[in-house]
Amino acid sequence: MKHVLSSLAGASLCALALALPASADAPAGYYNSLEGKTGAELKKAVKSIVRKHTVISYGDDTWQAFQSTDVVVINGKRCWWDMYSTNRLAATAKINGMNIEHSVANSWWGGVKNDAYKDIVHLNPSDKEGNSYKSNYPLTELASESWTNGAVTVGKPKSGQGGGSPNGFEPHDDYKGDFARAYMYMFTVYDDLNWGRTKGGQNVEWMFTASPFELKPWAKELLLRWSANDAVSQKERDRNDGVYKEQKNRNPFIDLPDLAEYIWGDKNGQPYHVDGSHNPDPVDPPVDPDPIDPDPTDPDPVDPTPEDPTLIPGTYVLVESQGDIRAGEQYLIVGRTSEVAMSLNQDKDKKYFEPTSSVTISGDVIKNAPSDAALITLETLGDGYALKVSDMQGNNKGYLFSSSAKTINLTDYSTTQGVKAKLTYSAQGVAVVYGSSASSGSGALYYNKSATRFTTYTSNAQERLDFYRKVKETSGVDEIDDDSCMVEVWGNNILVPEGARIFDLNGREFNGENLARGIYIVTSPRFSKAVKVMIK
Repeated sequence: MKHVLSSLAGASLCALALALPASADAPAGYYNSLEGKTGAELKKAVKSIVRKHTVISYGDDTWQAFQSTDVVVINGKRCWWDMYSTNRLAATAKINGMNIEHSVANSWWGGVKNDAYKDIVHLNPSDKEGNSYKSNYPLTELASESWTNGAVTVGKPKSGQGGGSPNGFEPHDDYKGDFARAYMYMFTVYDDLNWGRTKGGQNVEWMFTASPFELKPWAKELLLRWSANDAVSQKERDRNDGVYKEQKNRNPFIDLPDLAEYIWGDKNGQPYHVDGSHNPDPVDPPVDPDPIDPDPTDPDPVDPTPEDPTLIPGTYVLVESQGDIRAGEQYLIVGRTSEVAMSLNQDKDKKYFEPTSSVTISGDVIKNAPSDAALITLETLGDGYALKVSDMQGNNKGYLFSSSAKTINLTDYSTTQGVKAKLTYSAQGVAVVYGSSASSGSGALYYNKSATRFTTYTSNAQERLDFYRKVKETSGVDEIDDDSCMVEVWGNNILVPEGARIFDLNGREFNGENLARGIYIVTSPRFSKAVKVMIK
């Protein structure tokens, strides 16, 4: 089951606008002992690296460590990053209504207050109610639910999951990979615990067999799938750096996302190479490690051809495929036939946005956007997008959300109910659907020509929308080649043509979103050479 994170009222609720430090990454040589290992020996080597660490006393010292691992700066305030609720409470040393939560239930090893009990890799600041309902249930996907707060959902496990437990715990989609990688760490580092018992004698061998310790097949499949589907985020990288600062060890399944496949997955039995050479060569012929050297005779080879307006930074080009709808990109929303853009001007009741003056469109290109237009940045949110709004100078105005039909407004919270939208391209334009479908719930965003307003409707009698994507500078491209104009960098995202592939210098493949600082290789059958790109 999928749930959109909903903001819950609270005395210290903070507006969600993130400000995070850059990732520090693992120290040089930290994982060298994994080289060439396979299967059980690889798992043993992982354990050897991270098992010895600074043990933090449980309680006040845990809350102090959370200041390095689980704080997000929101509108200038430090708030706890709580994966068990949508609350954003001020990050004070102690706070009523919050617990220190063990994501891997300590009752599974009898509640003994050992190193595992104190290990902050799987400890998190947690809403008390969410923690209570989550209980000691195993991670599962649910067939039915009995309780949810939008972040924590409890209910009956799907058939084949749960290991016999009558209840399961399913986190929000945005955190499934986070939980999976924390579980992998715990099941690796503490595989020598006396698992499978509680103080009351309850058998809790739901995800594992106790002696010898081994993950059950359903649990392996779930953890591997969640880890693959929810890629490592910048939040996890930053948290891993905080863990290293406080505890002097790291979660290898965050630093080396493919490692789990070599321990539990399809690549079990294959040697693991720390430099990434176990991955197949991404192109044929092999990638030159320094493939593109600037031609000194070409004074400015990166700049697009000036005569082609679709390549000039600052212009807006018509979205003509689903592949043109991408996280990190900026767009204008335009009434398809009226050729007016959605502005930042709202009515007094905050139910719709007024149009701009007419937009000049020439050859599917907008050269000069109206000064009062709303500039939309797409941010991935679950299986859809959050539409972040700014003015033409880049000043953030919030996120679009629709709580009911004929109502579109702004919120500071990317987790507010009604923020997530599905964006689908067709020959009729781009559909922006809030809720389960365009004909139910809040409906879809349209332009009403007669009433001159952009808002949501459950009927399709209104004017469909065109999206125009802003062409950005390619200053992040560190190579000089005609192919580089096909590659764009926005923040820590690399945007590439359909069919292109992105690798780091160790040969590990990425989807191009939320990348750490470093150099990446972009390859495509369309390129004459590979393109080297730097995330700064």
